[in-house]
Amino acid sequence: MTAGPGQAESRGAGPGAAEPWGAATAGPLPELVALTGRWRLGAAGGLDPAGLTPEQALRLAMRLSTRLGTDVRVPDVLAGGSLPELVERAATGAPGGSAGVPVPLSHGQQRFLLDETLAPGQDDNHVVLAYLLSGPLDPEALAAAYGDLVARHPILRTVHYWDGERGPLQRVLPPDRERSPLTGPHPAPAAGRPSLARPAASGPTTSGPAARRPADVAAELCAGWWDQPFDLEEHPPLRARLARLGPESWLLCLSMHHIVFDGRSELILLKDLGTAYAARAAGQEPGWPAVPGYHHYAQWEHDLVERWADRDLPFWRELLDADPPPPLLPAPPLADQAKRHEHEIVLDARTVGELSAAVRTRGAVPLASVLYGTARALGRVFGADRLNLATIASGRFESVFNPVIGCFVNPVVLPFASVRDGRPEERVEETARLTLRALRHARTPYDRLVRSLRPGAGRLPLYEVMVALQAPLEAGSFGGTEVAVEPVRVRAPRASAPLIVEVEPQPEGGWAVAARWREDVVDDRSGREVVSELANLLTGLRAR
Repeated sequence: MTAGPGQAESRGAGPGAAEPWGAATAGPLPELVALTGRWRLGAAGGLDPAGLTPEQALRLAMRLSTRLGTDVRVPDVLAGGSLPELVERAATGAPGGSAGVPVPLSHGQQRFLLDETLAPGQDDNHVVLAYLLSGPLDPEALAAAYGDLVARHPILRTVHYWDGERGPLQRVLPPDRERSPLTGPHPAPAAGRPSLARPAASGPTTSGPAARRPADVAAELCAGWWDQPFDLEEHPPLRARLARLGPESWLLCLSMHHIVFDGRSELILLKDLGTAYAARAAGQEPGWPAVPGYHHYAQWEHDLVERWADRDLPFWRELLDADPPPPLLPAPPLADQAKRHEHEIVLDARTVGELSAAVRTRGAVPLASVLYGTARALGRVFGADRLNLATIASGRFESVFNPVIGCFVNPVVLPFASVRDGRPEERVEETARLTLRALRHARTPYDRLVRSLRPGAGRLPLYEVMVALQAPLEAGSFGGTEVAVEPVRVRAPRASAPLIVEVEPQPEGGWAVAARWREDVVDDRSGREVVSELANLLTGLRAR
């Protein structure tokens, strides 16, 4: 960023130096002075930003970016000078990502862009969500709120591409409600058509003479999306449609690519969409504060990744640089993906409550019980003694990114030895300590870790099985209105990952313990046994 007019004159000036900034920069300065706690303030009312930590510099850059509508990077902050001078440079600088200036992809996004280039349209990279909306919904207000959501989060209107000189880049497009509109209301599909959803003996149904489960209707509404790869270079990877099921019953369906979305993003999406809907239904615009864009995070990661690697890689070399465990699963065939099978066992709320209490009593966390339980289950089913599992770090290490939609997640690899031995409760404690240590070193992107630990074309993968304890999605009022919202799960028909184990909290407090696998890698019996072994260990832990 270039310096604004008057920068040289204001550096080191006396108490009257505040006057040249003018009205354009006077507004943010009191906020930033309060933010920094008047730390290292001098006679000019200025802060020396060169003394900030990278995290403090990030927060200052984000506050300036959202307040002034320009992209301020961490190096801009750390370049030095007083706080008034930094505000002036930010106010006079060129607008950034929100105005279409390309910025680098994050490392997680780079992996997804490579995947999409090599094998377009993989179901594992495709996020399909559905929500049952019940009550006096105003479809026009919902469409306006959806536009507000896309305008608020730049990542939902971003294209991703490869530049021959600069490498993988992303560019935010200006808001345009016609680019990725919420279509509908569409009529619900007629009853009797084949469904991709599993049958169930219970659950909510739609109204009318041919009442059907929302999950069945959602599967049919979204079925075509699985066979429509996104063109990441030309269009933001976002689709939405609304279907009417009955007089006061609707399905909102969304389709996105993982390059713009992760699990926590769903919580943010529901909250912001509900807030915007409440405002639009009342004839107003949402009065929410500005938030950073994901491109701010991507640029920050690009600027600091080598510093993170210098700190993190010694830990990972010590933890993972031994001989890798032998392969656990057969090598997948050459096909990019195959038919997906899954099995789940639901633990009721009482069981989960007792399990969580027992685990916490021993100083552990529920995730540790799921990780060790999966390792033990895999050892028993596949006859393994040593194996590596991966879980997910949220990637939002700085609170400034908590309200931001985007792809922040980073795989974290954990080694397990003698997985079938020992008392389960002691192994869970051991796993909790290991997980905590690993998460403290989880900033370095996974691909950077792989290049350091497994150089060469013949390297084995660091892990074969991913394990996730998902964040709970609560059903309830949609933005505080009379409309109720309830998540409806849409199942992918295919899988590219060999085996994934997930625990999904249920609205009533239980857990759905599930495994999802490729039919050409894991046989049905083995997949079901993994779930059964894990559920039995989790149930047994509550009584120990």
